Amino acid sequence: MLIKQRAMAALRGAFIADAASMGTHWIYDPKVMAETVTSLSEPEFRSPPKPSYYSSVEFPGHYEAGMLSPYGEQLLFVTDYVLGPSGLDFSGDAMSEAMLEWATTFGGRPDHALTQFIANMNKPEGVGKWPHCGADDDQAHIYMKIVPVVAKYAGSPDLVDKLTQAIRVHQNNDKAVAFGTVAGRLLEAIILGAPLEEALETVQTNIGEDITSSEYREMILAAFARGKRAGKEEGMTKTLDDVLLEVSHEVMGEEQSASSFYNLAARSCALPGSFIGPIMLFYKYASSSTPLRSAFATALRENILASGDTCSRAVFVGAILSAAGVGSDEGSKWEDAIPSDWNAKLHPSTIAKIESATSSILG
Repeated sequence: MLIKQRAMAALRGAFIADAASMGTHWIYDPKVMAETVTSLSEPEFRSPPKPSYYSSVEFPGHYEAGMLSPYGEQLLFVTDYVLGPSGLDFSGDAMSEAMLEWATTFGGRPDHALTQFIANMNKPEGVGKWPHCGADDDQAHIYMKIVPVVAKYAGSPDLVDKLTQAIRVHQNNDKAVAFGTVAGRLLEAIILGAPLEEALETVQTNIGEDITSSEYREMILAAFARGKRAGKEEGMTKTLDDVLLEVSHEVMGEEQSASSFYNLAARSCALPGSFIGPIMLFYKYASSSTPLRSAFATALRENILASGDTCSRAVFVGAILSAAGVGSDEGSKWEDAIPSDWNAKLHPSTIAKIESATSSILG
């Protein structure tokens, strides 16, 4: 079925996009990024990797060329759990216990929210356990939960409940849940067969069905509007780098122009900047003459060169564009939506882990 092929494309596209971006992750200055990548036309899969804040030396067995970033490793855990036997009908309570075991044994770099999650889970019973285990974090970690959950529950009336539980395991934050729910609805619409731009518009029209808070509705709709303007009206003349610079200035305000973060704010994993960037790319390539199957590589290269928290944005961008790139005829396969040479650059151990985690989708 095409729905299964799109779900598989979303998962595989998210993993490959993360691994492709890992080699230059968290380089915030676009000028430094341009000097770090080995090619401006093909900045992906930088080898050897030069990510900021972690390395294969610091974390043996992790972060070699073609491996996943810490974001991708978290995505792998969620995929393995949600699609595996333990996730047959998962709950936040059960998932939190599984995540604690993974977080204390996987051997990679734990992010701040994961460190807080571990601390909460180790508090006395009833204090830090579900639903209080998640960190008060409103950043782009949401994307690591929505892709596997939507791949499994697209079209199900349980989708929003499952998204909420999965997000709150790690991020017990209303803003994160609101943005994650809407991002999940966008991916769901595409997996179920809606064209990209139609899905973007429909999700905004129906936002009130899922988001009851007027504050978050307005915030999310404003992020959509900013991304749409940047992608559809300005996308042929501006890059994601240009737009993230403008959004950074809007977020910081002129009074903070002397701050070192003035040009960088929207490049971080903070919401709504980490949502506006992907939405800009979706509108840009939905309106472009570039076939969506080709847009996967083009958009992710643009995302890498825009610098900052590239991997979190990449997971969302890779999932949406790969799912949207699956053809409409019954013979279409997930492989059609992802460049085969990108897939071939994954580390062999990473390929094995991804295939194991996603094997049930087409079963």
